[in-house]
Order: sequence, then structure tokens, then C-alpha cells
Amino acid sequence: MKCSLLLFLLLLLFFFIIFSSTSKLSGAASIVRTIAVDPNHKGDFTSIQEAIDSIPNNNTHWIKIHVASKRYVFLEGEGAHRTSIEWGDHSPDRRGHGGKATATFTSSASSFVAAGIAFKNTYDGSVNIRQALAAAISGDKSSFYNCSFIGFQDTLFDRKGRHYFKDCYIEGVMDFIFGNGQSIYEVSIPFNSDNMELFLRWILFVM
Repeated sequence: MKCSLLLFLLLLLFFFIIFSSTSKLSGAASIVRTIAVDPNHKGDFTSIQEAIDSIPNNNTHWIKIHVASKRYVFLEGEGAHRTSIEWGDHSPDRRGHGGKATATFTSSASSFVAAGIAFKNTYDGSVNIRQALAAAISGDKSSFYNCSFIGFQDTLFDRKGRHYFKDCYIEGVMDFIFGNGQSIYEVSIPFNSDNMELFLRWILFVM
């Protein structure tokens, strides 16, 4: 009897700790401020460094820095298995975000290059099948080398412009590559019976 009671109390303590951790994480995921960076003086600051400097020391809230039109940026990681940019938003969420706003990574500047980075949307469809973008790319002449794009529905929003994906890995379900971009893909995609037909339809559409 004592063993059963002790086991029950231990399980109760375990679930309390898990619940507390989850609550803290979900609270931390709320962006309280967005800083716009635009070299043409149409944002809050004209450089990324100025935006970073404006964040107070010992900051405890998530702050998003949106870069409007910085060209010729090369973002390099240490490999898609070691360097990742992750977020877990979906559309619509409790903050009313639309599809594009759910993207973990958004690039609208031209002549952008990324290498050796994984872009992940960690939403797993546990609520429902909803848009959950890993990346939204709309800048012209953007290219990605040895990168991974991992998400659920609508993983990669190839929105517009000319893009090149070399030795990249793309994973998702239902329209996991979509948009009006004029792109070349030399990538690895995990095929299964659920997404093969959808991908073939996409290939015919872009051709």
C-alpha cells in the first residue's frame, strides 16, 4: 500500500514538472516586439546592429528583428545537422497570424545566400493540418546550399523570384513546396505514397 502511494506521488510530481515546463516554454514563444530594419529609413533602424543594440541587457522577452531589404547577405552555418533555426508557429494561431507570418525564416532581399543551415517549423499537426512554413523566400537571385527545410504543411513557400536550391533536403506533407518562384531544385525529398502524387502534380505545374 505504501509503495503504491509513493509511486502515485512520484507520478504526480513528474506530471507537475512537465506541465510547468510546457507553460514556461509556451509563454516564452510569444513575441512582444518587432523591430523593422530598413536602410531606406522606412523602419525603426537602418542597420541590424542598431536594432540589436536597442535590446536591453538581460532581456527576458522574445524580440523579432525584421530585415526589409539588405542585399548580398551570406548566412553560413556549420552544417544542417549542427546549425538550425527553429520556430513552431502555425496558421491561424492564437495571435491571428496568417500563412506567411508562420514562417520560421523569411527572406525578401535579393542576392541572398544561405549554406549549411536547417530551417525548421516544429509544429507537428497535433492540433490540425494547418499551414506551418519553415521558410518563405521572395527575394530575387536567392540561393541555398546544403540546407534543410523541415516542416508540416506548406514547408517551403517559394513565393516569387529566381531561386536555386543545391544539395538541400526538403520534408513535409501536403503542398510542402508551393509558390510562384522560378526556381531550380537539385534536392533530396523523402517520397512516400501520400506525397508522391502531390509532388508530381507540382512538377507539372511549375513546368
